[in-house]
Amino acid sequence: MTHVNSQSFFLVRAPTSVAISRRRLRELISTWHVRQDEDSDMAMTTVVSELVTNAVSHGAGDMLKVVVRADIGRGRLTIEVHDDSPALPQRRTPCPDAESGRGMVLVEHLAIAYGAENTARGKRVWAELALPPRRTTGRRSLDPLRSAAAAIARRLPAFAWLRRRLTALSRRSRPSDPALTENRPSLRTGSRRRRSRTRSPSGCPGR
Repeated sequence: MTHVNSQSFFLVRAPTSVAISRRRLRELISTWHVRQDEDSDMAMTTVVSELVTNAVSHGAGDMLKVVVRADIGRGRLTIEVHDDSPALPQRRTPCPDAESGRGMVLVEHLAIAYGAENTARGKRVWAELALPPRRTTGRRSLDPLRSAAAAIARRLPAFAWLRRRLTALSRRSRPSDPALTENRPSLRTGSRRRRSRTRSPSGCPGR
């Protein structure tokens, strides 16, 4: 089942709203428990900054509307910025010495897809970003830990127990084979094995 979170917020169309948009975006991602890494965090904050900056500089109206949508199943994050101007943004190739004009170029490079459409009140400019892959469970998730523990153990023999512990955990996470476990005797936790006694021909218990 696809898990989608979506929410919008409004900003004053002013330069100070650029930093506010980054903070609000991070708050939503944290509230939704969307997994992020350093690269995806940089990409989403850069994209929302450039979209808001473009709307502040070239848009119209007193307010901006920002829509954030996280599709966990597809691994996609969509950011939209709405303003009251019907003029769609034009991609430009800035001069090497230009201090501005690179906003949509950055969005194009960081996003999987992006675009702009007219709306009833003006336009919306959007970008779709990739979310980091979800963590795997079981043996795969322990492999990096085992490798790190092995490296530590080679340098510090006193920590060799860490490698043995992670190896035991990885074996425990593997699915059991019925052919190997059907004849295995069951052991009760906390119980002690009792020594079996045989009886001598005289009927007395032997050792």
